[in-house]
Amino acid sequence: MSWMLLFLACQALLFLLPLLPALAEWRARRDALPLKVVREYDGNIKHFANRFRHFLNEQFAELAQSAGTAAVARSGRLPTGDRYQLVAAGAGPVITAQERAAQTVAHLVLGTGALELDQDLLYEKEVFSAGALRTGSGNSFRALLARGDITLGEQCDVLRWAHSDTRLTASRHARLFGRVSANQELLLHGETRFGRMHAPAIRFGDALPAPLPQPEARQPLRRPAALLDDAAGRWLAGGDLELPPASMHQGSLVALGGMTVGAHGLVEGSIKCHGDLRVGEGSRIDGALVCGGNMFIGRGCVIRGPLVCEKTIEIEAGTVLGSPAVETTVTALEIRVHEGTLAHGTVWARELGYVVPAATHS
Repeated sequence: MSWMLLFLACQALLFLLPLLPALAEWRARRDALPLKVVREYDGNIKHFANRFRHFLNEQFAELAQSAGTAAVARSGRLPTGDRYQLVAAGAGPVITAQERAAQTVAHLVLGTGALELDQDLLYEKEVFSAGALRTGSGNSFRALLARGDITLGEQCDVLRWAHSDTRLTASRHARLFGRVSANQELLLHGETRFGRMHAPAIRFGDALPAPLPQPEARQPLRRPAALLDDAAGRWLAGGDLELPPASMHQGSLVALGGMTVGAHGLVEGSIKCHGDLRVGEGSRIDGALVCGGNMFIGRGCVIRGPLVCEKTIEIEAGTVLGSPAVETTVTALEIRVHEGTLAHGTVWARELGYVVPAATHS
């Protein structure tokens, strides 16, 4: 009997051993405070750039003086063991034969002024320029920060983030996987892929086409037959809703189905629908566009509010989103933007963003 009791006691002990830390915490309650979670990285697109800037100010104080001109070109190691190379203004980093053979630069590259980078290399660490930064084609970057303009050559990749204190230009076939931002302007060319971007002006392609001619007059929208609610200028339609061409409505429109805004339509309010949303060419929407399906924005439209879509947004050339005075947000699972489009604020493709070249415009 004693052996049986000993066996049961051992089994009970083995069962309780994994629970001892939880039982001790339940008794002492030493870790009852909530975890500190920093959310700035999620809400502020420049969070990582600001952290890297702070790191540079701590480790290389001379880079902060006179745009870095006081810094002396040199190589060394940080206390962490990471290697770095300070590059003279207007020059490029020294690439060893071993690095060229491996097509990989494994150290921090810090330009004391304008910085020129070669092509077909992977930069595993951050790259900084105290002036402008220009890269060759076929490069891949962990992260980029410049006080001046950043110009990416064709077929360059940004894996984590990039920020320019002025302008950032991505040449054709760029892939901007991480966060990309600029204090003045972003310029993306055809066949570029993007994720999350922010700037006062985001240009897709080099120029906007001429504005479309507008009708001399617009007709007020007639009340739909399946109108479920009409309160405070908001119409709720039970089912699909279609606005004829050159029609206008003062107030917001909601449809339980899909919605179509005819060419040159004017809505002085917001639009929301549970299905697909199509906005015809030359239309103006003064509020937000929200849809549960796919969204299509025709040529030459002006959308002043946010665009929020559960699936795919396609935006034709000549469309202007937001304004310099009031920035907006465009977000969807997939965003396809034709060259010749201008956005002010944030464009965030949660899975895929793509710049459609002008040659493939329909």
